[in-house]
Amino acid sequence: MEIKTQTTSNDSILIRKVRNDDAKQYIELINSVWRVAYKDIFPEEVFIDRERGKENRIKSFSDKLYNDNKRLCYVAECDGVIVGAINGTIKSTYEHFSEDDFADLVGLYINPKYQGKGIGTKLKNIFEDWARRNGAKKYIIGVLKDNNKARKVYESWGGELDDWEQKFYKLDVGYDEVFYKYNL
Repeated sequence: MEIKTQTTSNDSILIRKVRNDDAKQYIELINSVWRVAYKDIFPEEVFIDRERGKENRIKSFSDKLYNDNKRLCYVAECDGVIVGAINGTIKSTYEHFSEDDFADLVGLYINPKYQGKGIGTKLKNIFEDWARRNGAKKYIIGVLKDNNKARKVYESWGGELDDWEQKFYKLDVGYDEVFYKYNL
């Protein structure tokens, strides 16, 4: 499925399933979004470590991302450049949510220059439609507790904050992660 759309600034955006040849741009997008979103949360060593592992992630890219009834991955591109990406699973791997059969919106990344233009919402809607078609009744989004910008977005989408928290580890340091629940 491909969707052509316009943003509020009249950028022409193509939303489509990820392809193997997207690996380099996809990984670079995630690294750049991490650098902006987590600059006040993670130390510089985390970003250096991600850059060091970039080639290995590019090589294993096709092994991890599929578009079937279990996993979904879409990108948003503008003029041939990937500016957004989403991936998710039909069944959460978090033990706390597995009993209730939550789908999991694992990652949503939007280039900071394109944030606030509705791209993230369009990608989220694709995930929700896919999850619904594959039998999910609800889903979760995990987010670092200190990522206030993302949390505001998830709350504006109607997410209910779950009581359960866990640690998200980077370079042996634990960071608090919280979860938003959604009904489909």
